[in-house]
Amino acid sequence: MKIKLINNNSSELIIFLSGWGCDDIQFESMTSSKDVLICWDYTDLDFKFDFPGYKKYYLVAYSAGVFIAGILQEKFPELDKKIAINGNPLLVDVYFGIPADIRHIFKDLNLENYMDFRKNYLVYDDNELEYFNRHASQRTFESCFDEINALEQLAKINNKIMKFDCAILSDSDKIFIPAHQMEYFKGKYIILKNSAHNVFSYFRNFDDILNFVNNKD
Repeated sequence: MKIKLINNNSSELIIFLSGWGCDDIQFESMTSSKDVLICWDYTDLDFKFDFPGYKKYYLVAYSAGVFIAGILQEKFPELDKKIAINGNPLLVDVYFGIPADIRHIFKDLNLENYMDFRKNYLVYDDNELEYFNRHASQRTFESCFDEINALEQLAKINNKIMKFDCAILSDSDKIFIPAHQMEYFKGKYIILKNSAHNVFSYFRNFDDILNFVNNKD
């Protein structure tokens, strides 16, 4: 696993578990008034971070990061808020997880079909696609293939599930089935309308995510 601390001289820390195929470059324009620990690449889970004495800790887990949160939860300090975004603790569950045909699409990505994949599966409209393309991960396909294989193996043996305070679910998510997500998170979700799997043209900084959830409480 790779991590990067964005130090904004805050007494509060957001732990951000990103999704499959992500990297820090993808989120470098995401600002915050708080310090942010960005985590990515779950090919291995060698998580080493000495948490200093922040007054508050928030967890924001996106996509596959929602699954990873359960595995790493014992390494985190006490969390004041735990937010899931378009992900499920049961990553490859037949009903609640990423459908097998979607995971096969992940493994078949190449230079020729990747742009179509972004447009058809990750974003809601052309404006979101333009934003996504300007803030795209720089990881190689090989790195992403290694990661999805590692995630699938982890999902077969892991039974540690984090309980989230709130889930943000896109109504047009094509990676996780929205109706199944709503069933899993029963009463603890907020629907993001006219939105697909990638929500970071809507939430352009981490404070927006926390404020969105707090305003719905």
